[in-house]
Amino acid sequence: TKSEERAPSKIGANAQVGGSLIANGCRVEGTVERSVLSPGVFVAEGAIVRDSVILYDAVIEAGAIVDRCIIDKQAVIGAGARVGDGDDNQPNAALPHVLNTGLTLIGEKSAVPEGLTLGRNVVVHPGSDAKSFGKKKRIASGVAVGEDRR
Repeated sequence: TKSEERAPSKIGANAQVGGSLIANGCRVEGTVERSVLSPGVFVAEGAIVRDSVILYDAVIEAGAIVDRCIIDKQAVIGAGARVGDGDDNQPNAALPHVLNTGLTLIGEKSAVPEGLTLGRNVVVHPGSDAKSFGKKKRIASGVAVGEDRR
């Protein structure tokens, strides 16, 4: 992977990081466990990132929980959101033979609204915003959100 010329990563005084790879330019104020953070990722205080891969310049806001997810570039996980939540491992309806392992995928430049809960095997297509999620407070496991622009 091409190295990014960014400032060193900053780990806050109350942050907890274990078994993870943290790239240059990251700022971690919350908890990161067994995860990979690409350059420029921000994990706010009170946020938890576990068993996940977070790509360039993504933001995990305060109190959010990200568990077994792949978060694409410049995505934002709103405050208090829970992404990859629960034990339901319902395969994704659009990709049943591909996405059935409990991973939740958040597309590039998507914004998961504050307080929303997403189950496992959920696909959030790139560029999805609050309108894409509607007024729901929970997205069930195995669902796709937003428009597939392939």
